[in-house]
Amino acid sequence: MNRATNNELIIWDPLVRLCHWGIVAAFIANYFIVEPGRLYHEIAGYCALTLVIVRMVWGFYVSPTSFASFKTINLSQHAFQAHLRQLKNQNIPKAHGHNPFGWLMVFAVIILLVGLGITGFMMEEIDALFGNSALEWTHSLMADGLYGCVLVHIAAVFWTQYKGQIQLIRPMLSGRRKQ
Repeated sequence: MNRATNNELIIWDPLVRLCHWGIVAAFIANYFIVEPGRLYHEIAGYCALTLVIVRMVWGFYVSPTSFASFKTINLSQHAFQAHLRQLKNQNIPKAHGHNPFGWLMVFAVIILLVGLGITGFMMEEIDALFGNSALEWTHSLMADGLYGCVLVHIAAVFWTQYKGQIQLIRPMLSGRRKQ
């Protein structure tokens, strides 16, 4: 964990924020704007998949003291109970990255984006699978599942920020949280 100037903590480094907001942009483009199966849909999908891979590599490469490190993951029963107590008492520590529920969401998003990348590639690049209804259904189901995760993520961020009395949005924009 690095301290920034003006009594602030560095929570998310620029690469984490770039990957996060790049995936957001690719998701919005593919789910709401561009037509499925078209070139821009493929480009946005491959960009999202690339960003997921970059973020995964970074999670293993970055210092274990960084909140972006996968070495900070704690999914023990005790970690979940501690987080719920912190929420109840409105005292989530300021020097805090993802909580256990947040890490579960990270895993769900990674799995869904990789699955979307694989099924999208299979539908567009493997001639024998072009027009395969089961593959299209699977791809569509994963896209809808990702949309559900996005909605839960947004609601959880606002609720946790309010209930836990902690800045969550600002650090994802600036990288910093006031102590």
